[in-house]
Parts: sequence; structure tokens; C-alpha cells
Amino acid sequence: MRILTWNINGLSTVLNYHPWCEKKTYEALLNALDADIICLQEIKCQRSRMTRAMALVPGYDGYFSFSKTKLGYSGVAIYVKDSIQPHWVEEGITGILNTTTTTTSNSNSTPMTTHIKGDIDTFLATRCVTDAGALDAEGRCIIMDLGGCVLLNVYFPNETNDGRRDFKMDYHACVRWRIDDFLLQGKQVILVGDTNAVHERIDHCDPEQSIREHGLKDFKDLPQRRWMDQLVAPKGPLVDVCRKYHPGRKGMFTCWNQRLNARPSNYGTRIDYILVSRQLEPYFQFADIRPDILGSDHCPAYADTANDDDLIYPAPCKSTSPLLGANFDEFSNRQKKISMFFSAKAATATTTISGNEAMLAPVQPSPPPSILSSAPTDNVVQRSASTTPKARQKRARSETPQKSQKTLRSSFFKCSSDVIGDKEEQREKEEDPIDISVLVAEAKEKQEAKHAWSSLFQANRVPVCSVHNEPCKLKTVTKKGPNQGRQFYCCSRSGYIN
Repeated sequence: MRILTWNINGLSTVLNYHPWCEKKTYEALLNALDADIICLQEIKCQRSRMTRAMALVPGYDGYFSFSKTKLGYSGVAIYVKDSIQPHWVEEGITGILNTTTTTTSNSNSTPMTTHIKGDIDTFLATRCVTDAGALDAEGRCIIMDLGGCVLLNVYFPNETNDGRRDFKMDYHACVRWRIDDFLLQGKQVILVGDTNAVHERIDHCDPEQSIREHGLKDFKDLPQRRWMDQLVAPKGPLVDVCRKYHPGRKGMFTCWNQRLNARPSNYGTRIDYILVSRQLEPYFQFADIRPDILGSDHCPAYADTANDDDLIYPAPCKSTSPLLGANFDEFSNRQKKISMFFSAKAATATTTISGNEAMLAPVQPSPPPSILSSAPTDNVVQRSASTTPKARQKRARSETPQKSQKTLRSSFFKCSSDVIGDKEEQREKEEDPIDISVLVAEAKEKQEAKHAWSSLFQANRVPVCSVHNEPCKLKTVTKKGPNQGRQFYCCSRSGYIN
């Protein structure tokens, strides 16, 4: 089994990149990532902007968490193979969004319940400055129980200014508290995502510049780096599997500055991690990054497991989580969208009802004159009897040829007599003798016309000096004034002007 994490930097815009840009489908995207569990961060999508193609990908189940404060900001998603059925799925890191009293807008899903054993309320009240509702309002975390382990897909906040520092570190503290709480429950943990924190000096393209820029004495003096150092082994309970298999590899970066176009020169940092608890370490056999995948300022990181049966125990029934895209009312045929009334089926239904002009009967060939002459005269009598002045006037209007507009029948269908006439005219043209003298005369006229036109566009001849009888030299006035830029000819030997 392969677990992959990627800060995708926009779920709706990633389809424009190679190699899935040819098909431009999310199925092609997920197949190219080639993983069983795909964790995405920064999807930058709102539920109101979600399309059916995003939510319902063939072969996968998608779970989504959206930002509730800013439109098109943050957000995380997990796509799992449809054979993997999680036991439960939570939204958020504090558990405030996963209570039994929470009301959901999905009529075919059950409310989420939190799976916290410790006293998180006391922790939030004593340790965190930021309100729990604000921490989980940006759609930064999805927690999924796979049976043998708990997966946390987290998009950690970035310290954009001093006002966000408390928010960032409070969020980091909540993640650590939840990891410790799961470990105390006897559950093994896999933490993936964009941590927005560099762990070691080898994970930074220029650690000395970072020290000078932040005014540090040591590389790990930043709060988020100290937090990472206390979380990752040997000091912490989690193992960095990518670094485990590449302990001395330099330049294993996952994020680059797009404004500086730093990716081609690999001037970046490694802030995307796959961290697993110590007891899960033997189950992983390899891990690496995929810098060949484009579409974001980050590249994916992945880890492969050897024995899937010990990590995943599929749930006995289909997930009823409100985070599952298939349970959204707008995608489960329980809620109609305005766009559904403008689909292709509605358009075809409208065209079929539009009238009899679009449904033309095949043109029948005209009967031969013998049949017309032998027809009974009853129809003739009826026609003459119905030729009243009004009928004649109406028939005259209908029989008047409309030169300005052709009918559909006349444009695409021809009677058999017209086809026979066209063939006879073509045969007559083919039988006409060809006059060679006429063809020769036409060819001469074309050559003369071509020569006349080409002579008009020839460049002017260079004049000859009247004294030395030599071609003159073209010069340009460079002195500032009214004549600047003008060109003139002068003698190539002396300064005589011609």
C-alpha cells in the first residue's frame, strides 16, 4: 500500500499540468499519483464550488474539509481507494466539530462523534490562546481511522505575520496533544501533510541565511522547529520515514518559492512529511519524494508499506461520514442544482420538441409521367373545386420562391431529377474538347501579371556618384534636430552629396 501527501495549491487548477492535462480528469490525476491513500492540502475550494467530477472520482472515495472563514482558502482532502473503508472520519483537530449534537446538512449521513479520551477542554483553556472554533474554522485537518492505525492529514498554519504566531503554535500544540491521546489509547498514528516547519539543517537550502534572516543563534531556535524536534525521533514518538531511507541525502526538498522560480535550481526546503509512530516503523519498506510531479509549489512525498492487512481493517459497511463526497446532498440526487437543468439531456429534450421542421421525412423520388397520366381524375376534380380566390392567393404565396433564405430540405436534399441533370451537365463538360492555345495564353497572362507585381515591390536602386561613377553610400543623420533619423546618399570616397 502507498500513502501519498501533497500540497496541491488548488484542486480546480491542477488539471492544467502534465501528465493529466490531456484528459483533464481527476481520475487521470489520481491514477498518475499512483497511491492507495492520497492526502491533499490547500485544495482552495468551497463546497458550493465543488463539482461532481471532484467529489465522485471513479475508483476512489473522497473526503473533504473546507474553510469556513475565507472563500477559496486552505482546505484538505483525502482520496482513498474504494476498497478501503475507514471505520470513522473526523473533521478538525480540537474535536469541537465532531460532537453528537452537531447538525449536518447531509440527510444520508450520520453526525460525527469525537474520539478523544483525555480532557482536551482543560488543555484548550489552559494552554491555548486561540479559541477552539477559530482553530478548526479553516479546514486544516481530517482524521481517519483505518482499523490498525489512525491517519491525520494536516495543513499546518503558516506564520504570515506576528499576529498569526499564537494561532500557529496553538494549532501545533493541539496536533501534538491529539497524537499523544491516540497513543495513550493504544492506537498507532500516521501524520502526513504540510507542516510549514523545517526540521533539520539538511532540510533547508541555505540554513545560514535562515539564521541571519530570523536573527537566531541556532537553527532550531524558531518555535515551530523546536516543536518538530520534540515530535520526531529520537526525542519524539514519531519517525520521519523519508529521512530514514535517505539519511544523508541533500537537496531532498519539497517546497520552492514560485516568485523566484527556485524550483529549476532546487533552491527550496523540506516541509512536507510522513511521520509514523515507532511501532509502525517495521511495516514501512520505502519512502521518497516525487519532484517530477508538477502543478504546485510543492511536490508529493510518499511511503510504501509491506503488509497492508496489519494496518487496515476495512469497516463492515460503507462510510456514512458527512465528509464523504458521495454523501453530499447535491451529489447523491437528493438536492437539485440549477446547473442540472442545463445539462445535455435537457438540451436534447428541447430540440426534439422544437417542431416538425427538424424532423424531416425522406424525400420520395418523383413518379414517372406514365403513372401521373394514369392516375384517377377524382383528385383533379377536387383540386379544381377547391381553387377559390382565397385558396389561389394562399397557394400563390406558398409557391413563391424564397431566394433570400433556403429551406432545410432544399439545402441538404435534392430530387432525383436534379441529381440526374447535374450528372448530365458534368458529362457534357467532360466531353468538350480542350483548346491548348487558350491554356497557353492564360499561362502567359499570369506570368506577365506576376512580373508586373514583383517589379512594383523591388527595392530602390542605389544612385551612382556623378564624379567617380561609383555606387553611393547610405547614411543616417544622428545629430539632434529636425533632420535626426533621416537618410541620404553620399559619395563613398568623399563627402559629395548626391
